Order: sequence, then C-alpha cells, then structure tokens
Amino acid sequence: MTEFERRIGYRFSSRELLEEALRHASALGSGAGEKSYQRLEYLGDAVINLCVAEEIYRRLPAAGEGALSKARAAVINNRNLVRVGVKLGVPAVLHTDPSVRKRGGGVTRKMVADAVEALAGAIFLDGGFEAAREFVLGLFREEEDSRDHAAGFDSKSRLQEWCQKQRLPLPRYHLLSSAGPPHARTFRVRVQLPDGRDAAGNGGTKKEAEMEAAARLLDALADAEDAG
Repeated sequence: MTEFERRIGYRFSSRELLEEALRHASALGSGAGEKSYQRLEYLGDAVINLCVAEEIYRRLPAAGEGALSKARAAVINNRNLVRVGVKLGVPAVLHTDPSVRKRGGGVTRKMVADAVEALAGAIFLDGGFEAAREFVLGLFREEEDSRDHAAGFDSKSRLQEWCQKQRLPLPRYHLLSSAGPPHARTFRVRVQLPDGRDAAGNGGTKKEAEMEAAARLLDALADAEDAG
C-alpha cells in the first residue's frame, strides 16, 4: 500500500485505476492507451451524490425533497471537494504535464475537486459500492452537520410558506453587518415581514445568518399565535 492509499484508506487491486484517477489530461501521451481522470470523474460525481444522498435520506426521515436536496448541496460542493482533496494530498500526487505546475496557478482548485470525484469512481470500479461508500462518507465526515443545514434551509422555506398562506409578500433579508478576518467572518442578517415584524441572526456565512434569522422569526410567530 502506498502512502497515498493509506491516506485515503483504500488499497487498489488495479494500479491502473488509481493512476488514471490521478492523471490530468495535460499528462496524456506518455504511455500507450493512457486515459485522463475525466471518465472516472463523471462516474465519481454520481457515486458521491448517491452515497451522500442515501446517508442524508437515512438521517433526516422527516425532511421533504427540497430540504434533502439542499442538505446534500451543503455537503457536496467544490469547496468541500477541494478541502478533502487538499487534506488527502491530491495536489502533490496529481500527474500533470510539467508546464502546468510551472504556470502561476499550478494545480487549480477545479483539478483537485475533479480528481477527488475520479477517485470515488475508481474505488467504485475497483472495490464495489460499499468500498466507495466508506470512502465517500469518510471524506465528508466533518460535514455531518447536514441535519442542521437542512433544518436551516427548511426554516427559510417554512417562513416563505407561512407568508404565502397569509397572502403576504415574501420576507426580505437584509445584511446588517459583516466583521472579522476573511477566513473567519461573522455575518448578521435581519429578516423582515411587510408588517414590520422581524428577527436577526448570525452565521459564518450570509446564508447561515439568514437561516438563523428565519428560524427565530418563525419561533416568534409561533409564540404570538399561542398567546393569541
């Protein structure tokens, strides 16, 4: 088992599949019959989506289709693919033409994300679905707050539905402030109804702050209804 295989937690039976998953199109031509990671990337994208969708479906038994889709999107995105790719050391082992690394940008974030998807596809072909599932869920273990993501997105959806039932215009979200260094910013957002009722929320992203604001306003509306 190579050092890279130890990092990803999987030993390949087919060395060719591992090499293909880590071969950028710029490196083609050095060997007969070689392929870039593009075909495996196509397969791996579907494998990752299925594995994460199945896990979220199991974890959120009461969530609707919209909340499930948004929770999955909160886990599977280029930012997280790049994060896990860097953690695994993909940029160092990705096989590219030397000219790619000599350029100012070198190995790009997209190349790292694509290679992670290709690895998922290669593991699926080499070891089957269970091996791929273990790999994928291990990659996104730090994103297991998908339940919170789904609940937050659902709060925005529920607030919108409440307005529609009351025949009110949709709520408006206003960014109140953003502070802190670029890697650790804090956002504060206010959500307001046409009649002036409002609530504020904080978050590490504008979207997270909107989620919290919507949840707080829903709680306030529910308290008002109970009091009435």
